[in-house]
Amino acid sequence: MENNETSGKVFQNPFETNPDFNAYLDELANLRADGETKLIQLREENREVKLNKQLEKEVKNKIIANNKELMVEATRIKKENSARVKEIVLEACAKAEEEGNVYYKEVTEDALARKLEAKAKTKARKEEIIAEHKIKVNEITDSYNEKIKNATDPAEKGKLRKAKFIDLKSENISFKSKKEENKSEYETAYQGVKDDIYNAFLAKDNYHVKVRNGHRGIKEFFENYIRTYSYNFKLSKWLLKNALNIIVVLFFLFSIFYALSLGKNLFTGPNILNILGQSSVKVFFSLGVAGLILLAGTDLSIGRMTGLGASFFNMILAKTTYESSFGFTIDVLNWPVGAKIFLAFLIPILLCVFFSGIAGFFSAKFKMHPFITTLSTQLLIYGLMMLSYGQHSAFNMDQTLKRTLAGQSYINIILFAVLTIAVVWFIWNKTKFGKNMYAVGGNAEAASVSGISVFGTTFAVFIMAGVLYGLGGAATALQGSGANANTGYGTELDAIAACVVGGISFSGGIGKISGAVIGTIIFQGMTYCLTFLGFDVNIQYIFKGIIIMAAVCLDSVKYLKKK
Repeated sequence: MENNETSGKVFQNPFETNPDFNAYLDELANLRADGETKLIQLREENREVKLNKQLEKEVKNKIIANNKELMVEATRIKKENSARVKEIVLEACAKAEEEGNVYYKEVTEDALARKLEAKAKTKARKEEIIAEHKIKVNEITDSYNEKIKNATDPAEKGKLRKAKFIDLKSENISFKSKKEENKSEYETAYQGVKDDIYNAFLAKDNYHVKVRNGHRGIKEFFENYIRTYSYNFKLSKWLLKNALNIIVVLFFLFSIFYALSLGKNLFTGPNILNILGQSSVKVFFSLGVAGLILLAGTDLSIGRMTGLGASFFNMILAKTTYESSFGFTIDVLNWPVGAKIFLAFLIPILLCVFFSGIAGFFSAKFKMHPFITTLSTQLLIYGLMMLSYGQHSAFNMDQTLKRTLAGQSYINIILFAVLTIAVVWFIWNKTKFGKNMYAVGGNAEAASVSGISVFGTTFAVFIMAGVLYGLGGAATALQGSGANANTGYGTELDAIAACVVGGISFSGGIGKISGAVIGTIIFQGMTYCLTFLGFDVNIQYIFKGIIIMAAVCLDSVKYLKKK
């Protein structure tokens, strides 16, 4: 690191000018070379020998045996040197702390003085610019007013008024430009101050890392984190990034205190369990639509998918049979319980995959926006369900089976949701398909050029969404008292809102599974709070609309700033 030279002052970096600091490092390097470094080299050599297919087995064994003897000797030397190493580390760190703090204080005092100087200069220049602007505006106004007053021809007066307007507009543009230039000069000076202070800290911090052989102590770790965060922190960016989180926190604080004013306690075990239980059902839909949003799409068919999946799940596990308008009946009353349960999960998944696959095919093949394709499948599902089973007001499953599958307080649904989250997280983050999703969502054309099948990836995301919707339909059936074609109406609002609240960008290519999950819990928690506090259910729709608009608006602003 170079010496800090600002405002004619030179601050000597002790870690470059004091020979003691290099002496500590040299002695540590020598002590470690015979011990730690030698052990690492020997282990690496043994690994390479084992992987070398050209060497004969006897030669390999001989080299490995010889290295083992050397490793024993290196271990002995390492133990002998360890006490001295610790002693030098403590001594070097103490000296670094002492001299590094003095150096940091000197640089900081000078930098802050320069900041005040720059601030005063900027303020004076701003006042000067404003004064010059007022004078210039008065000159232009007086000059043209005199000319307009003396002009006799109306056409000439019109030209002078237009010229006056143009000159004033030009002066205003120049005025704003000078103000921005003045502001930019101060920001540059302020950034220089921040750089000097941060670099003065890094001088000490980097030396600590070298002395500790690439590591930091606990104190140094937290100090580095705080200093680095402070250096990179910018209030406007922080507010933009966390605006929605701040709104959410304020909402929950309001809910808690409002509940207390009504003599209610929102923070109870049953309430929290209810929120988690409701979230565990909704998370299937959030995970499904999250993949489509990652591709810069959406899904309007989730609500009808929910009704479809829940209805067939209940039909198969019912104590009676439900006949369709076309005479088709699913009759599995005499089947073994295990087979019925398997079929009850399988059928909703297959049906949801089928309809989601239709939307996915047209979106991927013909570049149709998912808004249109999923709107079509939404209407298709609802129409078919009403034609086939419209005569049934509801489908109800065997309550004994329901209690068994759902578990006490829906604990089984929660556990099943956790397992599903883990699987989807693995797909998104640890598979080639997951990487392709991010690539296609970020830039489909670039992904295609790099050899990724945009059609295959898009279609597969829709299929995965269909599987999750089918599971979500089953979870909805287990949580509810009955199901029909209208079950799940509006679920797409909750799922999409949860994703955008969780930071999954409609611009595509940005988002995490954790965001979808946290967004679901937050959004469901908000809905639960409004219900718990006795607000009209219709207010919830207004609230959801505002949250979606705010989340997408903030996401768009971040995207535009990034561009």
